[in-house]
Amino acid sequence: MQSSTRPSDRQAAVFVSVAVGIIVAVVTTATFFWIYDLALGQERAAAELAATTPWSPSEGNKVIIESPANVPPQGDIRQPWLGNAAWVEGVQAGQDWITKNPNPVNVQVLLGMDSAQIWTFMQQYVSGALGVSCQYCHDITNFSLDTYAQKTTARNMMYLVMDLNANFVVDLPNWRGNYVQCSTCHNNQPTNLEAFAPQFIPSVPPINVTVDPLDETGQPITDPALKPAAIQNPVKLQDAVLYYIYNYQIWSEYDPAVSGSGRGSLALVYDGGRTQDQVTIVQNTMNNLGWSLNVGCNYCHNSRNFASFETAPADNVTNPLYAYNRLKAQQMLLMTSWIQANWPTYGAIAKAEIPSALEGGASKLSYQMIDGQYYNMPGCYTCHQGYNNADGVSIPRAAMNQSSFLDKGDAGLTIFPQVLRGGN
Repeated sequence: MQSSTRPSDRQAAVFVSVAVGIIVAVVTTATFFWIYDLALGQERAAAELAATTPWSPSEGNKVIIESPANVPPQGDIRQPWLGNAAWVEGVQAGQDWITKNPNPVNVQVLLGMDSAQIWTFMQQYVSGALGVSCQYCHDITNFSLDTYAQKTTARNMMYLVMDLNANFVVDLPNWRGNYVQCSTCHNNQPTNLEAFAPQFIPSVPPINVTVDPLDETGQPITDPALKPAAIQNPVKLQDAVLYYIYNYQIWSEYDPAVSGSGRGSLALVYDGGRTQDQVTIVQNTMNNLGWSLNVGCNYCHNSRNFASFETAPADNVTNPLYAYNRLKAQQMLLMTSWIQANWPTYGAIAKAEIPSALEGGASKLSYQMIDGQYYNMPGCYTCHQGYNNADGVSIPRAAMNQSSFLDKGDAGLTIFPQVLRGGN
């Protein structure tokens, strides 16, 4: 007799239990992701989209309009600069001003533009960049007056934009047509800008290290008496990183025909090697750069030969952009150090003490003491903030690209005035 092929009751029960378990798991998983999407998913998706979308003036304008009306600090005679009412009042005052004064009055930087062009640029790319209305810098009863220190600072910061573009940006190797503008650093915030990546502060151990900077020939300075005062004694590792970021130098200009050229303050390759402290300092400095730009080591380096510059590599080994990206990083470190050395010259407003987080302050590392006063100092993260464009290129989210204003005639002037382009 042929045996029955029907499953036993026990087998059937197991089968039903497994099937029910699978169905319950699928329904539970689907329900979880549905609830997650309702609670957090859409918000996070919107945040991710905002983080990968180039900056627009409308962002800063939205910050102004949607913020509650502010009350200026005691002793500050300026009118409120946040809130919809302040925005409307400032716009109306500006429109009345250009109607009565079609030709510029007391304009010292934006030369070659009429009042209407200046107004359009200021409203979109200065007010919008800082996330503040006109009243932050201007006496809106007479825009030509230099009543407030903030207006003088803003004027000097425009000179800074000119100088950064002329001296550092337009000469970058493999330059892609991006410029510094007000929003590049400010990102809809007028003061207390964060200079260091959020991962940096908790990642650096609180240890003391000895800093042995390199001299103009690339040799380490080990005698404390010959070192700058700030590093004559051992310092905290974070302070050592800050020292190199704000005191970077190149002692061997890059020459593709000369092996071993292209070396600066962070170089670890030379006869005799470096100390363990120096290796630790360089590693943590590079970590901050990587976090600030949201890139790994291979963005600038050949992981098989960190000291090399690539210009014509084998396709299966390295990337020809290594040389460009390393040279760009060196140029940007030189720019950061130059800004620190000249910061008070451009009218940056000093603080008697570092503002707390409750006062809207950034991390303590974002403030440097110069001549006995604290200044909010830009760093790599200030501009980059971990942004990479759609092509995976690390550029500041709020950089100004040539495509936005070239071949647009007078309209291009109101987007990015010629005088701010560094002669290019």
